[in-house]
Amino acid sequence: MPSANDLPRTGQTSASHDVEAQIKQLREDIAALTRSVAALGNEKAGEVRGTARRAAADAADASKNMVETVQKQALSWERDLERQIRTKPLQSIGIAASVGFLFALMTRR
Repeated sequence: MPSANDLPRTGQTSASHDVEAQIKQLREDIAALTRSVAALGNEKAGEVRGTARRAAADAADASKNMVETVQKQALSWERDLERQIRTKPLQSIGIAASVGFLFALMTRR
């Protein structure tokens, strides 16, 4: 087998061209790999953004439903209280006066 010293001068330039070609190919492969990784990262980021948007929309819907439920419950309590006051006005006045008196005692201290 011939050694590197036995190769003619043209063989040495051919070898250096081969190395340069391999380095060039390696750079192209690394660039392609970099583009692939970047595309994959962008795709995953898009998926995460979509998931976050869906979660935020679901949370907003749940909050809206909860607010509506609380409003309906408050209106129901208001109607019940109003009905109670209409059916028993003297008892309602006594309760209101007692609560007011207790509140005044507590805030005075």
